[in-house]
Amino acid sequence: MQSLDSHNYIDLLQDNLALLEEIREINQRLVDTVVDISDKDVVPTAAVEGGEGTFVKCSFNAVAISPNLKSQYASALMSPIQPLLLLVPTNYPNCSPVPLDKFPVEVSKEYEDLSVKVKSRFSTSLRSLSQPMSLGEMARTWDVCARAVISEYAQQSGGGSFKTKYGTWENCLSAA
Repeated sequence: MQSLDSHNYIDLLQDNLALLEEIREINQRLVDTVVDISDKDVVPTAAVEGGEGTFVKCSFNAVAISPNLKSQYASALMSPIQPLLLLVPTNYPNCSPVPLDKFPVEVSKEYEDLSVKVKSRFSTSLRSLSQPMSLGEMARTWDVCARAVISEYAQQSGGGSFKTKYGTWENCLSAA
């Protein structure tokens, strides 16, 4: 019995090492989103009771936005984007990570809660991903959705991106 317990412990360590390596690779590729292991203290109690695995948090830090928008983002003028909480099940990667957040069905145009807008867009985007989804796919999808919502907000506030202000890059050879 002792060898079985130590065998399971070694499997658990190897699984967690693989997950930590995947998280490290994800964080190397993303600029605005950071993925990390979450404390059980910040996870809703119902989620903790309902599943076994590792709790992971995807936080959108909006590193690439302008200083003016960052000051608005930090003030009370707009709500920050709340992190996405996921449960990575013990049988991952054979099973997709499970979002622990409730997703809105529809978002009103007037509602300025950016978290709700991101979660709605994310929920819709998940439907186009093949099963089982990887943590990396989910983090990239979260990043794309959060960046799109921030970009829309910036454009509505009179700002925008390089593309909206100056247009797109042109190939010098085809333009000549």
